[in-house]
Amino acid sequence: MAPQATEPAAPALLFVPDISGFTQFVKSTEIAHSRHIIEELLEKLMDANELGLQVSEVEGDAILFYRLGDPPAPDAFFRQIRKMFDSFHGHLRLYETQRICQCGACVTAHALTLKIVAHYGAVAESRIKQHAKLFGTDVITVHRLLKNDIAHHEYALFTQALGQEWPPASAPEWGARQEGSQDYDVGRIDYGYVGLAPLRQFIPAPRTEDFGIRGAKVHVFSCEQDVLAPLDLLVEVVSDLPARLHWMDGAKDVEMLNHHLNRLGTKHRCVIDANSPIMITSGATRAADTVTLTETDDKKTISSVTTLRRDGEARTKVRIDGFIRDSLVLRALFALLMKKKLTRTFQASAVKLKHYCEALHEKQHG
Repeated sequence: MAPQATEPAAPALLFVPDISGFTQFVKSTEIAHSRHIIEELLEKLMDANELGLQVSEVEGDAILFYRLGDPPAPDAFFRQIRKMFDSFHGHLRLYETQRICQCGACVTAHALTLKIVAHYGAVAESRIKQHAKLFGTDVITVHRLLKNDIAHHEYALFTQALGQEWPPASAPEWGARQEGSQDYDVGRIDYGYVGLAPLRQFIPAPRTEDFGIRGAKVHVFSCEQDVLAPLDLLVEVVSDLPARLHWMDGAKDVEMLNHHLNRLGTKHRCVIDANSPIMITSGATRAADTVTLTETDDKKTISSVTTLRRDGEARTKVRIDGFIRDSLVLRALFALLMKKKLTRTFQASAVKLKHYCEALHEKQHG
């Protein structure tokens, strides 16, 4: 479908949150996870929109928002800045407190930073279906402003054009306003800016939720394998839920139900048959030589505990244990209907996990 005719230029707020801090990763897992983390953060920024901003483009690690009409009042502008900052860093706290994966992207996610650049000027819109493409010198200006001499890693920059009708020296309650000016190919731009670092102290800790089975549990099965591959490789494979297709016996699909990446509270369903349960990542512990991962069904009736123990430089002992909630009725039903099938599935899966990880290790190291 051909784009509709470009509309005449109109005044608009241009608002660009930009994420930075990831280094270049080499391993495919790290590249995939960094992409998922950025996608989650961009979604959080979109969800935190309370100024009626429209998305023009998602540009890598940044979003070009716009709003036609009058500029926002300073209190509304700074309230928007804070809401996005709180949402961004509140989400990153999950990677500190609920992380399962130990890849470079997940481990360093907490160090990501956010800067926001805002400008007010004239833009022209060209619409292609429901999407608007913006044109004009002021669109170029807001992108140029992402490169500047501000020393802070996290800040909100707003041009003189945006704040020209604000009361003099308008600033938020959390920090002092500073002034700057810079020459670009579009001309000299005067701006004010405030550091965002003081807001970090107000980011609440993530809410802790118990996803596991409370109270007494009954041990119902176990299986073990010696795997000729290093512990870190086993952790990477076992914690990567979509990778279950490679080793979970009978798996036809893996449905990720609430997060792209595995962390405490992540729900997934490994589709083996119509009765395959929804499982929740409910626990993880890590010591120097042992990693334990626990998953519990969403009804909190059964859980599996996978223990990975280093047994040499490239050798890992794997043990999978199953537990059910201590209930006479549940024990009877499990013994009658589920025990043989579930035990057989996990024993076969442990063997397939061994072969899959050993093949990966051999491929990586020859």
